[in-house]
Amino acid sequence: MHTFSVSAEWTGDSNSVGSLQSPGGLHCQFAVPTDFGGPGGCPSPEEMLLAALASCYVITIAYMAELKKLPLQKQTIQVQGIVERDPQTRRLRFTRFEINLRFTVASDATDAQIENILKLARDAKTFCLVSNSLSEQIQFEVHADWSRA
Repeated sequence: MHTFSVSAEWTGDSNSVGSLQSPGGLHCQFAVPTDFGGPGGCPSPEEMLLAALASCYVITIAYMAELKKLPLQKQTIQVQGIVERDPQTRRLRFTRFEINLRFTVASDATDAQIENILKLARDAKTFCLVSNSLSEQIQFEVHADWSRA
């Protein structure tokens, strides 16, 4: 089992800006996206979810290419998340992720190696921890406490 943690702090109303940090070195601010009436100016939770998916995807592909000794030199990825309102529950949720990848391979890469790299792009969803988690039911355990100001 592996455990990862992030802490967040938020003071004020929904037009405020929060901060995130993690033992792994994450230090950034976040805010409600302008699409939802927020102030913008820093990443939103929705963008950070897409960033987690994008970074997990390219790391997964790089790892698999390394194991197979494929001549992958560079990857660029664009992830777009589509948010829609569920007609029954009226809740907003991501309904689709569109992932566009572009690879740069060594000049002497063979057609077979290139085809294997393209196959990795199709298979990455199966091995990326983030995409696996997004496609499964996840158990949430919430603990809350309070104090007076």
